[in-house]
Amino acid sequence: MPDYIVVLQGAWIVRNAKSVKDAMNIAVAEAGKRLNPDLDFVEVDVGTTECPKCKQPLKSVFLVANTALVGLIFEMKVYNAQSKEHAARIAKYEIGKRLQRIPLEVIEVVELE
Repeated sequence: MPDYIVVLQGAWIVRNAKSVKDAMNIAVAEAGKRLNPDLDFVEVDVGTTECPKCKQPLKSVFLVANTALVGLIFEMKVYNAQSKEHAARIAKYEIGKRLQRIPLEVIEVVELE
């Protein structure tokens, strides 16, 4: 059975953020704490969003009144899955179990050679 890399996107709320950079750092650190030690192999990073006007990539962070919504990207290798859909379900289940109440969406599933 093949192996896959599954990329998920999640919405993380950060309260009392003093800046956009602060919000990004807090979101990545909090997500990492929840995933460790069981899923310490999951890569966590801030996602990007395309600017609707200039089409340039921007960090997925929206900060208002010291509260930020940060779009996080979770990348996980899934071994011995039956299909791309099966790999996506496994990743979403394993990550979602540790990040309760965090909405997750599958962005990409790539089969490894």
